Amino acid sequence: MESISNPEGSGKKDKRVNLGIAGENIARGYLESDGFRILKSRYRKRHGEVDLIAMRGRLLLFCEVKTSSTSEITVETYSRMQQNRMVELTQSFIAEFFDKLPDAYDLRYDLILVGMSKIGELEIKDHIEDAFRPQ
Repeated sequence: MESISNPEGSGKKDKRVNLGIAGENIARGYLESDGFRILKSRYRKRHGEVDLIAMRGRLLLFCEVKTSSTSEITVETYSRMQQNRMVELTQSFIAEFFDKLPDAYDLRYDLILVGMSKIGELEIKDHIEDAFRPQ
């Protein structure tokens, strides 16, 4: 029987995507355990994607999740360009779901870093609340 190959390659890209999704799932559980209700996962528009959008009380949270297959991951992995893209996506989300949001809310941008534990399982390495503010 002839095998069918993935034209984009099934190697590193698939592993990276699967690692990112696993990290987002860990971050989702972490936020939910902290009282957040996840509104959207992987919110996509032509100019990018927001990993998690959540709400707790009046706080509307836009969260980027960075996942590493090692134990080393730092905040420097999130560039100014990515921050600007997140702000554009925030505006798109608010415009699209304005009627579903509370009349008043606070907005925050967080960064959750996920990496490998000593026993080889993904875990939250750091949660940087209010990681940046729009310029």
